[in-house]
Amino acid sequence: MFSAVRPATRADRSAILHLVREHRRAQMALDWWSLEEWLEAPTAWVVERMGRVIAFWLGIQVDSPVAWLRVAAVADGEDAPQLFRQLWPSMARALAAQGATEAVGVAYGEWLESVYPAAGFTRRTVVITLRKDDWRIPELPAVPVRVRRAMLEDIPRIAAVDRQAFEPLWWYGPTILTRAWHQVPYFIVAEAEGEIIGYAFADLYGVHGHIVRLAVHPAHQGRSVGARLLAESLRYLIDLGAYPITLNTQIENRISQALYRRFGFHPTGQEVSIWSCALR
Repeated sequence: MFSAVRPATRADRSAILHLVREHRRAQMALDWWSLEEWLEAPTAWVVERMGRVIAFWLGIQVDSPVAWLRVAAVADGEDAPQLFRQLWPSMARALAAQGATEAVGVAYGEWLESVYPAAGFTRRTVVITLRKDDWRIPELPAVPVRVRRAMLEDIPRIAAVDRQAFEPLWWYGPTILTRAWHQVPYFIVAEAEGEIIGYAFADLYGVHGHIVRLAVHPAHQGRSVGARLLAESLRYLIDLGAYPITLNTQIENRISQALYRRFGFHPTGQEVSIWSCALR
């Protein structure tokens, strides 16, 4: 039966929300945005059959050459890999037109593990979750840095540190950092000689604490700056009674995992594949 691929419109709102909320194969990882903000974006696409929306994907590219596929939903009983193969060429062109050079899909649901490779994506890395079940914070050596709450005017300098600390796949630019600053309860920076050299922020989901981000400028790595930022973030969460406390890292990042183990974090066994496709 014929199905058509087209950009999503505001008129699709109810159908998309129903697809995301009521069907089994749906992933929404919008982080600092709401779905409503993106329904009319040129990178929001649907597959429609006989007037019914049967698949929806949303790609978001902000302050980075990498676009993330943050919402994916397919109606029950439909062939998800086939529908994404049908939708992807149009979506890829729209993302490339906005300047994206790479698209990344996160396979939070097992069903997406077959969807992305069917459209030519390759597995880029795996993100693992680590968990801390105690409130112990190890003793740290003296670190000649000042840790303070981040201010909104710090965002450009924080973004500059982020670009040095991470490859483009993981960049947080000024737009995302500003949104995070407004939304999370704890956002700190580390300064040395008046320069911002690292930052971290944490969030709470009920009583569950999560270290969302921790970054140190490469020139200052290996000097316990990251440990200090982690310790301060943990103190904040522990003072609020957060339990458990979690964070994410790449499976191949042994240096960060060693730091987290020192603080009592351990792998939960939760692993999420990151799938990538070049756009140019």
